[in-house]
Amino acid sequence: MRYILFSLLFIFSLNLSGQGQMRTLNKDLPCVDKKFQVYAHFFLDSLGTMAYNPDDLRAELASVSETFAPICISFELCGIDTITNYEFDSITVAAEEAEIQTLFHVKNRINFYIISRLFKGPATQVCGFATLGGIASTNNGFVFMSGGCAAHELGHLFGLPHTFENPGSEFVNGSNCETTGDEICDTPADPYTGDPDIIWQGGADGCEFIWDGRDSLGQFYQPDVGNIMSYYMCTCGFTRDQYIRMANTYLNSNPKMW
Repeated sequence: MRYILFSLLFIFSLNLSGQGQMRTLNKDLPCVDKKFQVYAHFFLDSLGTMAYNPDDLRAELASVSETFAPICISFELCGIDTITNYEFDSITVAAEEAEIQTLFHVKNRINFYIISRLFKGPATQVCGFATLGGIASTNNGFVFMSGGCAAHELGHLFGLPHTFENPGSEFVNGSNCETTGDEICDTPADPYTGDPDIIWQGGADGCEFIWDGRDSLGQFYQPDVGNIMSYYMCTCGFTRDQYIRMANTYLNSNPKMW
């Protein structure tokens, strides 16, 4: 028998009226009151084409700005350049990150490196990469991305881990939420491991969590498949405690490079 577990999603509207409602509901959230400037480096492939163009990025940053609006953060594309060195069209981030930053990094900006194919390891392709909490550092204000995952990567940059950190360690009842998983208590325990035979989401809208696995206390999982920091691709928004974590990651940093 399979058990269908429905995640209770807190949907964040991306229109202006939705923003107003969100700010009203969360009027006591920290307010960063900052527009961050983004400088984008677009790497051409061997045919001289871009995987993701400036207009795509502008549109995505506008959407991301609405998502970050409850903590008074927005993002603006302030400059771009085009890199014709085809050597960097497909990279393993850990091996080539330092060289790319040495060659192209623009100070006092969040640097986006738009590259066709990114690999975390020899055979693990990813959409993007950012240093956890990098917004608080003078040297880590960067995002590597192949396109379409800016909100997720900026979440990392502002201090958010994945909802499935140490999968299987957090209890569904939340009793150990402060010390394991993502250590954020309003994100439900998430057992995601990437194995499609273990976890599968389906349903008419693709945002149902279906799995008969349980935590070590025997409780069925109910992860938030709409959380931006999950890997379920439903991307409805952040939770209240995630917003607080992101705002404080920046507000408590010193010195600031922005």
